Amino acid sequence: MRPPILSLLLLLALAAPLSPASAQSLILRPAVVPLKGETGQSVTQVLALQNDSDVALDFVMQAKDVVVRDGARQFVEAGRLPDSIAATAVFQPPNIRVEPHSSGSVTATFTLPPSMRHRAVVALFRGTTPVTSGKRKALMSLGTLFTFTVSDRVSIKAGALELLPASRSANAQLRSEVVNDGTEPAVPGGMAVILDEQGRLAGKVPFRTKRLLPGEAATLVADFPGELPSGNYRAVATFDIAGHPLTLTSPLAVP
Repeated sequence: MRPPILSLLLLLALAAPLSPASAQSLILRPAVVPLKGETGQSVTQVLALQNDSDVALDFVMQAKDVVVRDGARQFVEAGRLPDSIAATAVFQPPNIRVEPHSSGSVTATFTLPPSMRHRAVVALFRGTTPVTSGKRKALMSLGTLFTFTVSDRVSIKAGALELLPASRSANAQLRSEVVNDGTEPAVPGGMAVILDEQGRLAGKVPFRTKRLLPGEAATLVADFPGELPSGNYRAVATFDIAGHPLTLTSPLAVP
């Protein structure tokens, strides 16, 4: 019987622990590959997997298309979409064994279809070696996200700027609901300043960066570490959208 897959399918960030009681891990670099180009072009990237565990691990390479439906990402098997980027994937080698405390690499090549309705694909190291997780067996899989920009139609639609007051367990937060309403991936980064009634600076905090595919929605959050005395304030948030500024303002009342 095939062991259950207990790990998250795509660990696009960093390390995947093999045992709760150890520091053993898998690290895949890079986690994200943002690319610009034109349809019909091919792109190649070397992916390096570091195995810091005590066991040899085998992986089969796969590709899945990444689409956005109802504002959230979904992964689609290669070839199911008429403009599938994943279907063009070529991995060299197509499978790999990474020995304990060593690394291995795979070269991934994708060709952009002439007509592209989506902008992302994931190169997946699908684990085939069962590893112990507590009293159960698990298969580890990690992936690198590739995003493609093929035009200059980058746009982010942002909602109102809101303040969540501080609690005993969390700092105050500035938040804005955003959606990528363009046709290209976007990584909105921003900064918020809080001004008192006299226009003096009361605080300055960065927003956490989010990578948004076309149609994807998210909440941009800035944590305010200090405490604001009671009074009326004004928050001004400025986001950088592919070199174009987007500014939001909102009155804030702290009881």
